[in-house]
Amino acid sequence: MIKATHALSATRSAPSTQRIAAQIVGAIGEKAVEVELLRRGWITANVNTSIKNVADYDLFAHKGERAVSIRVKACHFTLRAFQFHFGLGKTIVQHDLANNDFSIMMVVGDVRQNDEFYIMPTRILREQINEHRDYYLNQPKRGGGPHKDGGHWALSLDDAKSDPDRHNHGYAKKWKVYHDGWEGLDHGSVSAADVTPQAHPPARPRHLTRDRRA
Repeated sequence: MIKATHALSATRSAPSTQRIAAQIVGAIGEKAVEVELLRRGWITANVNTSIKNVADYDLFAHKGERAVSIRVKACHFTLRAFQFHFGLGKTIVQHDLANNDFSIMMVVGDVRQNDEFYIMPTRILREQINEHRDYYLNQPKRGGGPHKDGGHWALSLDDAKSDPDRHNHGYAKKWKVYHDGWEGLDHGSVSAADVTPQAHPPARPRHLTRDRRA
């Protein structure tokens, strides 16, 4: 479901320092995705308006005989990172997802023209989250011993300034093929093989101990 990750400016017409409820970021993301779908000829149904958090989906959409289920994830443009919650130690389901199960990640811009959308099959998104999870849990803490699975993972669009090799950063480049990839909803999107492979930097204890999930 929508996990809003940052407070949003009170107005979309110009940047503002006024802070409002973080849930508004998620609400804008959901509405904006629905508008984009309607513009592209999809008929949409907002699941959250009738049944709260049903089956983890936010929107159902159909165009002709094609139907898709959509999960919306939104973040604020000052954060540019998406948060994912799966519960303590729970398995991140990847393989039992339908081919018409899509996730749309939206960066809510300071103005509407600066909004960003990444559209991909949920299966591929889950695979990438799980890849980061496995990488993180296999790295030792600074004081020794394994990291714990807290069930919360973050993928950041931009490279980390302090460490360009930080594993859960740089997804704007890794997801380039999905940027504004609305046509993927019509035909099933690109395959995982078309996605830039995840880079695994060499083990460097000082960097790895700073590898953060959030």
